[in-house]
Order: sequence, then structure tokens, then C-alpha cells
Amino acid sequence: MKHRLVVITPCRDESAYLPAILRSITFQTSPPHRWIIVDDGSKDGSAEIISRWMQEYPWIELLNRDNRGPRQLGPGVVAAFRDGLRHLGKDPFDIVAKVDADLEFAPDTFSRILAHFQNPTVGMASGTTYLKTKGGLVSERHAPYFVPGQAKFYRRACFEQIGGLRSVYGWDIIDQIDARRHGWVTLRDPDIPIIHHRLQGSTFGPVKGRVIWGWGASAIGSHPLFAVCRGLYRMVERPWFIGGLAFLWGYFSGCLDRKLERVRDPELIRYVRREQVHRLLHGNRLPD
Repeated sequence: MKHRLVVITPCRDESAYLPAILRSITFQTSPPHRWIIVDDGSKDGSAEIISRWMQEYPWIELLNRDNRGPRQLGPGVVAAFRDGLRHLGKDPFDIVAKVDADLEFAPDTFSRILAHFQNPTVGMASGTTYLKTKGGLVSERHAPYFVPGQAKFYRRACFEQIGGLRSVYGWDIIDQIDARRHGWVTLRDPDIPIIHHRLQGSTFGPVKGRVIWGWGASAIGSHPLFAVCRGLYRMVERPWFIGGLAFLWGYFSGCLDRKLERVRDPELIRYVRREQVHRLLHGNRLPD
């Protein structure tokens, strides 16, 4: 079965990385039927770069948004993605992917990811992200069922059942937990490498980026014990030690911040915490 794939890419001041992602997607052996690039108020010439490629690839579409002020992870990215989704209109897609503008991957990446959707239980899938550093490629350590937010492929039925993307920090964690709550399989293929040119949140600096991760953990209702363990786990990554502390500060300060937009579904939060406690007690394995 050949799936109809559409890709949405939020983009904001990504001129340094656009050539790599444009080559990566246009050279795919299974290119998307439509690629919506949502330019979110860029000031660095990103729109001009995209426009030049559109002349050769008519399935690339540029959607311009007004500048919404300072760069914002979480809700800001979701807002741009939602605009792209609205732009699709009544497109009869089978798979929708959110792909960031600072990635690079091999020409067979999409076809290999799409092959996983031949299994009707798979609701969300991706490859494995590797951060590009001066010392080479470093794996962004995630569990095998964690689908990285940088390149996320959703089966339409799954996407609609979870209600799309929530406008909160941590949207890329709560969506896959909710998918599993509804019985869908979420997977990350370790044999499909995706190169990530910039650590998530690094545009805010290495420490502030980890604080934002902590806000996300708070926004989705993470169990405090799980959050502490996650903070300790991240202490052995750059920035050494302080990154984990920044995550913990973000989590606990977020718990006290009444202005932080968070998941309001009590049943979903209970499921999040049950799954997290199970993972702590069973070597990071999911419940059966």
C-alpha cells in the first residue's frame, strides 16, 4: 500500500540549515505529495531560499506568517504547524509528518519510515536522531518507543484520535503517550539515522534550553520521581551536570507557575504517571 504523505516544516531564521533539508527532502526516493514550509516571520532570507527551490519542485509550498515576536518553542512551533495543517485544507493524506528545518538524512529515509506503517497498529514512527557536533555525531538518547519531535510521522487516524498537537511545552511527549493510551504503537527505528544540526532549544542557550525541557515535563503532568530521574539522566550530557540541574529547575518552577499552559485532562495525566512509574520499575519498558 502506498501512503499519501504530506510534510509540514515550521521555519524561523533557518537559512544556514535550509539547503541541507531542501536537498534531503527533494532527493527522497519517496518524496511527499505536498511539503508545506511555514515561514514564521524569518528575517534572514529563509523565504527567498525556499522560493527558489519551489520553481523546480511544485509540490513545495511556502506559507508566510507574520512575525509573532520572540522565538518560542512548544506553543510557538505548534501554532506554526497548525497553520500548515489548515493550509492543507481537505487534502486526503494518509500520513502527516512534522519535520524540522535543521535536519539532514539519506534519500531512502522517508520510504523506510513509511514502511513501518504497513503495520496497521503503528500510529507514529521516525528514525533515530544524531546531534552533529564538532566531535562527530552523537546519539540523542531516547527509548525505542520515543518518536523524536524533530521528525515525526503520524498516521491520520492516530493523529485525529489524539486531537492533533497540544499547544504546550512537551507537546512532542504528550502526543505519543496519548497515542499509546489509545492502543497505538509508537516507534523509533534505530537503523534510520537522522542528523540534527542543532540541539533542541539550543537557540536559547544550552542552559535555558534544558529549563524549557523541564517546563515541558511539568506541563504534561510528569510524576515528580520520574522528573528527578530524568534530570539525573541528563546530567551526563553536555552541558555536563548543569544541564540536568537546569531541567530540574524548569520542572519544579513550572509546577509552581500558574501561567504555564499545561495539559488539563486528568485521565491523561493519570495515564502519563502510571506509564512513567512502570518505566522506572521495569527498566524503562512500557506496560504490556
